[in-house]
Amino acid sequence: MEEKEAADEIARLYPAVYRRFKASARPVDGSGLTSRMHAVLAHLTASGPLTVGELAEHLRLSKAATTELADRVEERGLVARIRDERDRRRVFLWVTDEGRAAAAAVRPKVLADDALARAVRRMTTRERQGLVEGLRALLREEEKG
Repeated sequence: MEEKEAADEIARLYPAVYRRFKASARPVDGSGLTSRMHAVLAHLTASGPLTVGELAEHLRLSKAATTELADRVEERGLVARIRDERDRRRVFLWVTDEGRAAAAAVRPKVLADDALARAVRRMTTRERQGLVEGLRALLREEEKG
């Protein structure tokens, strides 16, 4: 397989693999937080207060999906909405102390362990080894710049 063809095939397959095995809708480590909820807390902790629109850009979600997500996290007391003192129309999301603690206590996963383990179990030893070696090589070569 030629380089361009391989790169195109990886780019084509990656979204399908991600969609099939993503863990974003599942609670992380029994915390009751999904990966997306954790992403909200992590982004706000790292960046400081953001509007829903700004957070949507960070998360690469629609404004409607981000608003719904922010509402769920706010209901748990993990974020608060704060009005901009200079422009009362602007509302910022800010992570609470409880939210900061929840973010620090959870290590989210991108891929769902159970679904991934089932699929890997059905692969041959050679296929598993080839997949792992290929992913390691891809990351190693990208790091070289």
